[in-house]
Amino acid sequence: MFLKIFIFLIVLSLIARFVLRFVMPILQVTKAARQQMNDMQQQMNSRNGQAEQPQKQSKRVDGEFIDYEEVK
Repeated sequence: MFLKIFIFLIVLSLIARFVLRFVMPILQVTKAARQQMNDMQQQMNSRNGQAEQPQKQSKRVDGEFIDYEEVK
């Protein structure tokens, strides 16, 4: 009976050791990568939003006609 409990505790500690050494770092890396992707996406969205605002506010002024020559 004592031997079964002892073996069970050893197996349980090995599983916990495996999880803490291999699985947890992988989860942390994927979480960090996901966070970086979200941050980059938010930066791109804010840059696109800032770039679109001046275009909407600017007025089009009809001025002189510029004749362009076709380059072959």
